[in-house]
Amino acid sequence: MELKLPAKEDKKYLRGLGVFYDEKFIYLLFQSPKDKKQEFRIAKSSDGFEFEIFKKNCKIKRNSDYEDISTTYDYELFKESKKINLLYKRSLGKSWAYVISQGSNISSFSAKKMLPWMGVTGSIVRDFKYEGKYVMYVGGNSIKIAYSENLEKWDFSEKDLISPRENNFDNEPIEIEYATLTEKGILIIYYSAKKSGESNIYKIGAALLDKNEPTKILWRANDALWDTSLVWKGKVELFGTIMHEDEIISYWNVAGEGIFAVLYSLFKTGDGLQTRNVSLKLDKHSNNPILKPNDKNSWETFNTFNPAAFYEDGKVHLLYRAQGYDYVSVIGYATSNDGINIDRRYDEPVYTPRETFEYFDKKQHKINKKYISGGGYGGSEDPRITKIEDKLYMTYVAFDGYNPPRVALTSINLDDFLNQRWIWETPVLISPPNVVDKNACIFPEKIRGKYVILHRIYPDILIDYVDDLNFDGTKWLEGKYKISPRKDKWDSRKIGAGPPPIKTKEGWLLIYQAVGNQDAGRYKIGAMLLDLENPEKVLYRSDAPILEPREVYENEGFKSGVTYPCGAVVINNVIHVYYGAADSYVCVATANLDEFISELKHSEIANLNNPIIQKIL
Repeated sequence: MELKLPAKEDKKYLRGLGVFYDEKFIYLLFQSPKDKKQEFRIAKSSDGFEFEIFKKNCKIKRNSDYEDISTTYDYELFKESKKINLLYKRSLGKSWAYVISQGSNISSFSAKKMLPWMGVTGSIVRDFKYEGKYVMYVGGNSIKIAYSENLEKWDFSEKDLISPRENNFDNEPIEIEYATLTEKGILIIYYSAKKSGESNIYKIGAALLDKNEPTKILWRANDALWDTSLVWKGKVELFGTIMHEDEIISYWNVAGEGIFAVLYSLFKTGDGLQTRNVSLKLDKHSNNPILKPNDKNSWETFNTFNPAAFYEDGKVHLLYRAQGYDYVSVIGYATSNDGINIDRRYDEPVYTPRETFEYFDKKQHKINKKYISGGGYGGSEDPRITKIEDKLYMTYVAFDGYNPPRVALTSINLDDFLNQRWIWETPVLISPPNVVDKNACIFPEKIRGKYVILHRIYPDILIDYVDDLNFDGTKWLEGKYKISPRKDKWDSRKIGAGPPPIKTKEGWLLIYQAVGNQDAGRYKIGAMLLDLENPEKVLYRSDAPILEPREVYENEGFKSGVTYPCGAVVINNVIHVYYGAADSYVCVATANLDEFISELKHSEIANLNNPIIQKIL
């Protein structure tokens, strides 16, 4: 609805003051150049975008006079005890103050008390008290917390809760925009701002804090919700934010243009707030590591890590990479009835290097340190295993200690495996020569009549469709399709497939490992959902790692800062992801599969660089 103002040109010079939402209507407080300095207007809307004039000639009574609205800013409105509270700052010359006003309706305010100016921008958490006290998050260089019993005297914590992050969108000083209570916790919307020439650039971020412990961060966005420089060039000012029907709308003064509303594409509507990646994670088990090097067996005294896994005959079968102090990689075997606790561990490796392309010949070569992985001097590394009908196909990295590591393939009948008859087919190389190729795994069923194989040539995950799995050493994977790292995200440097993809009704779930340029050298774990019929198409992809190397056992070992997934199974709708930690141990992490898929789907609800933006006044 077009607002009827005295002159059309007035709209360019309107100044928004603040916004208030009473669960039915959204009220926007603003001042026009035609207004007297003590007056402001209020517009009303049911959707936050279409406004009509509600009240004119509004004033704030202060003592025996009225407030000079032109000297006020940073309006904070919220309801408490059936009254609307208005907090704002005022500047008169070089003097500053912080004012509380209170009124029984949105158009009638009377200043109750003038407080010492706090020197910060704050947002009080709506409809919330912690231990009987109001909670306010305040900005500045970083976001801190403050508590008050009466909205007048505030106790400020010196602890930084949300600080600028280097090499990220929020590397500038951080200011609070909005704080509100949700079912999942306290939602914080903040911005990191800087001046560029004549422009003010705001980059909007978000975080979720624990409502039972308001200083504990549950989640923080790894990407900006949006960037004002994508839309506006010039001076902009944020003056208010609300949550309306599980969506966030912010309001902006744009110099020479008017007042705009911006709907952040952050929330799932209909069944409550869903923030990106709030619970999209794997839970590490308290028993980790579940496998460690074993001094009793010389072949696994050094490292045991990077396990393949499959579920059959009521148990999880783990095939893990093992090394003794000869640094040659072989494959050990262990089983677990519950997916967590190891019930049996075999004293002999079930697969050992047997071809020249996977055995280091000291007489012919010196070790090529360029290709060493996990301290290996050759052997069979990092297995993945896929069951197709009554056969198990195992891909692994074959390394002779000198030439570039390549992908090898072998197989074994399921019945032979379960009865511990280790009759493996002769392995064959399936990746091209003279190229480092790793992280290969096979989909558990054909797609459009073809077998599908994932593998990695730096820095991409490559995808091949093949007619059969009868490689003869003369044909190689070609990598016709690829999934690439994402610039400026956590997986920006290189990515590789983890376990064979798991089929779900929503798509193929691919757990993958990645390294980012911002945290080079540290291997983290993410998730993708691939299209069932066209797995080269990524439907959803985690915007943050689902597992990171934070524990002691992930940082104290042969290689610090490594979490490397190679196996995954689903037991009673719980996904168990098996990964190598610090290139030394076998670990497991779990999640409810349905909830995990749901969170993954909602991790990229919309293109966050394109929020809904509309001029409203």
